[in-house]
Amino acid sequence: MIRAKSGWTYPFDKKQYRQLLETGIRLLTETESVGDALRFLIPGGKVGMKANCLTRRLNSTPVALGEALTELLTDTGREPNNLIIWDRTNRELEQSGYRLNASSFGSRCLGTDTNGVGYSEEFYNSGEVNSLVSRILTDLVDHSINLPILKDHSIAGLSGCLKNMYGAIHNPNKFHDNNCDPFAAHVSNLNPIRDKHRLAIMDAVRIQYQGGPGFNSEYLAPYGGLIISSDSVAADRIGLELIESLRAQRGLPSLENAGRPVKYLKSAEGLGLGTADMEKIDIETYRLTDSGQPLKGGLTE
Repeated sequence: MIRAKSGWTYPFDKKQYRQLLETGIRLLTETESVGDALRFLIPGGKVGMKANCLTRRLNSTPVALGEALTELLTDTGREPNNLIIWDRTNRELEQSGYRLNASSFGSRCLGTDTNGVGYSEEFYNSGEVNSLVSRILTDLVDHSINLPILKDHSIAGLSGCLKNMYGAIHNPNKFHDNNCDPFAAHVSNLNPIRDKHRLAIMDAVRIQYQGGPGFNSEYLAPYGGLIISSDSVAADRIGLELIESLRAQRGLPSLENAGRPVKYLKSAEGLGLGTADMEKIDIETYRLTDSGQPLKGGLTE
């Protein structure tokens, strides 16, 4: 977890996100160079960055975050056209502020509904999940970076990394029973999603702790951080800790007491997708100082 310096104002711009990314990715890999860190985390090839644009400009994956990450990857020597920011539809991307580009020039930004893209011809299976997967993930990229927004979910309890991958399949509406458990785990266990996952960068600059997954400004709290991990399950578990902390501070019941327990993380751990036990997760939390240096601190302080 990397958090902004206390004097930063919202919303963050590309320069601010880049500083958070550079510092957080270096700390994650314990390297001095962010370029070396990215080359270690994501070997050469085409990279897809899965945004979450459900709430359009209100609380979707920020354009500034996508631009900062694309810039960092380009600076490591990646060909811009081999970088794709994507989501379910072009309309959602455009309404969230992204500029579409499906051409062979520059970094790309496109929805699965782009002409000539669509979903895989074959179904992928895990547990009761039987789905077509976006061809952006199956055919157009070699590696996947998950770029969700941390927020409450009216059914699943938590919308983060695993829930974001519902936007990669053609039939997400079928997998919301029982607080999305174990379906959210099995969606992320589909071969293309599991095999191509490299990194999760969850935006926790503002956290919606109630009223999600749609936007409700009444329950939006500033936090100023990014959760960066190669383990999506662990990233979600840390995000859950933050949401529960914000709910408790504001007199709201826990998600379990509200009838929305986040059960799918334990199921994901059982599938070998990552770690859901907080006692087994190595959490490092840093806040940038005014001089740009990371100062170690607590998760919820």
